[in-house]
Amino acid sequence: MQLIQFWRNGSPALGLQTPSGIVDAAAEATRRGCTVPEHMEALIALGEAGLRLLGPLAQDPVCLLPAEGVRLAPVVTRPGRILCIGLNYRQHARECDLPLPPAPVLFNKFSNALAAHGEEITLPADYKEYDYEAELVAVMGKPARDVPQERALDYVFGYTCGNDLSTRDLQFARGGQWLLSKTFDGFAPIGPCLVPAGELDPDHLDISSRVNGELRQSSNTSDMIFPLARIIADLSHHFTLLPGDLIFTGTPQGVMQGWPADRKQWLKAGDQVEITIQGIGTLCNTFC
Repeated sequence: MQLIQFWRNGSPALGLQTPSGIVDAAAEATRRGCTVPEHMEALIALGEAGLRLLGPLAQDPVCLLPAEGVRLAPVVTRPGRILCIGLNYRQHARECDLPLPPAPVLFNKFSNALAAHGEEITLPADYKEYDYEAELVAVMGKPARDVPQERALDYVFGYTCGNDLSTRDLQFARGGQWLLSKTFDGFAPIGPCLVPAGELDPDHLDISSRVNGELRQSSNTSDMIFPLARIIADLSHHFTLLPGDLIFTGTPQGVMQGWPADRKQWLKAGDQVEITIQGIGTLCNTFC
């Protein structure tokens, strides 16, 4: 199941991505004489019960929207927190000549950084070293506090693609500005869809990025230093994770920060970045 959100009269509305187009969940449910959650937060609150309500809507739907005529919203629009894990792939640590961290390294973004699949993102003129980072993003489905690693994935609602956009000349200036350099407006695009957790194994997914069609990153989530279950267990030991929280799980090798100085090609206006994750799809954004 591929869950999306689209904008309807300024508010996010829930939809299903199908080969025939996007099913308008509320309209299709009304046609069938039933009710379903109208946006992703309401669906997450219902959990498996909500997914069971939505499933039949993908069978012979009538209320279809053409994909090219729909402006998508981020798959989650009101997360309590956007949590990010730094330096979480072995090959990425090697390309940056950095030691493997002993525990997950946490930073965060704010909700102003959210952007949707297909959205154009502004690169402020103040800085020049803009970088892409392909990441698997987990969406929490239940409150999680002190959960053991072997049960941690039970608390995940679903998965989507993310791009942890970074401003390297700010990140490593002024004493190391991780948060400030990563939470510009639009610097956390997610999408194009959210896939329910039970349909994917987060530890074995191919992940890649392309810039203007050129392959830059190609890896598998099995190269993570700390798998998602370990991340959730570690974070939940320190504070309660809540439904709708987003966890960016780190990026593999191939980001510009790891390239030789004479070969770096920072993002610029007009560039297009595609983040592809097995079983989810491709998140695409252009820059201005």
